[in-house]
Amino acid sequence: MKRLFIAGQEGMVGQAIYKLLKKNGFNIIDCKRTDLDLTCQEKVNKWFKKNKPTTVINAAGRVGGILDNQRFQADYIYINTMIGFNLLNAALKNKVNKFINLGSACSYPKKTKQPIKEDYLLSSYLEKTNEGYAISKIATIKYCEYIRNFYKKDFISLQPANLYGIADNFDLQSSHVIPALLRKFHDSKVKEKKDIEVWGSGSAKREFMHVNDLADAVLFCLKNKTKFSYANVSGPDYLSIKKLALVIKDIVGFKGKIFFNKKYPDGVKKRRLDDQLLKRLGWVSKIPLKTGLKDYYNYFQSLNIK
Repeated sequence: MKRLFIAGQEGMVGQAIYKLLKKNGFNIIDCKRTDLDLTCQEKVNKWFKKNKPTTVINAAGRVGGILDNQRFQADYIYINTMIGFNLLNAALKNKVNKFINLGSACSYPKKTKQPIKEDYLLSSYLEKTNEGYAISKIATIKYCEYIRNFYKKDFISLQPANLYGIADNFDLQSSHVIPALLRKFHDSKVKEKKDIEVWGSGSAKREFMHVNDLADAVLFCLKNKTKFSYANVSGPDYLSIKKLALVIKDIVGFKGKIFFNKKYPDGVKKRRLDDQLLKRLGWVSKIPLKTGLKDYYNYFQSLNIK
């Protein structure tokens, strides 16, 4: 019987994948963060030899927003490179049949044509604010690709758009844009503030996708063989940070004004992924942004974060 290992199964992405695959009858090996240090090759090799997974999904790693990436570049490049390389190396040595590596849209160049096709990877320089994280993801994507090509293994990488969902990080010092905005608007509403500060100019444009859509794409790729080594995963929701702030403001019910603080960086000005590779195979996202955000806000309220 196939044995599936989801690295990072306690994180936002890992949890979503775990729940969906469990629901679909997959035999998943439970492995908590405290059970295995993924940055140690010796420990990872021993774990693979003992537990014998036949399929591996890499959803592990350190993730965070712009400021956290800027402050801890060394941690981001080290931790994520070690995790990706150790898992791929152990998977190769222990005859894993299928490997799905989760990359990131920030792996693509700072300035490139829009929408971004997969072959634009490494075509120009990266955005400085998340360069360490991006380099770690690029290295893992290429290692995965080299293994696929040389050893003829069914190893692929998926490049998702900006994600949000259950088990997200709402710490304002390290969170991504959606959880940060949602918490700010909620806190301002509760405290009856007259205005709210949003970092950056608001002009940067991004794609956003519910993490359950990514989990569905992973399930699709588990069930179907692909001819490509990596593919973008995205949906139809592409909008400016200003428009996103207004959508969240409306969902939360905040009545005050928004102040965009241009002293904070915007990151890449535009990032939209070309998702035609998966679309041609028959996969499309299913959760519209407004629908997903309404459920997301209900989830946030249930946490009672103070």
